[in-house]
Amino acid sequence: MSHPRGRIVLLVAVVASFAGMAGARRSPAGDTRQPLPMSHKRHITKDMKCRACHQGVEGEAMASFPTLADCMDCHKTPQGKEPAEPEVRAFVARGQDLTWVRLNRLAGHVYFSHAAHVTLASMKCEECHRDMKAVDQAPTEPDIHAQMSDCVACHRSKHASLDCLACHK
Repeated sequence: MSHPRGRIVLLVAVVASFAGMAGARRSPAGDTRQPLPMSHKRHITKDMKCRACHQGVEGEAMASFPTLADCMDCHKTPQGKEPAEPEVRAFVARGQDLTWVRLNRLAGHVYFSHAAHVTLASMKCEECHRDMKAVDQAPTEPDIHAQMSDCVACHRSKHASLDCLACHK
């Protein structure tokens, strides 16, 4: 690849791929569309816990998003009079899966385990996430804006490990 044009093309391709990876970590503020206008508030007032829809939160690094089958556990029959509520069954009728958009992403070198925080440290979801009892639509923007200093302060207050390799890989 001694030709100058070839080097330029290679450089542009490398820069574009890194830019694409960086962009994949962020969701544009406000223009993310979730598959359903799901109300956390409405579900929480029915005494549902976060783990009912976000399985894995107690035993895995990542909490999952509800699948259509999860939603259909309750929504096989109409639930309330919310105009968008029948959309869950419409997804089934169309043979379409729910594809939720993950909004909260950490830098690639940071390791975070929901299981370690929720199960071992007995933390409540709202210690990192906003209070979902007030959220009446599916989120379209990240709700975790923690800086490393926030994590370190929490680790100090809970006497958790401050070893860099506990969170940084």
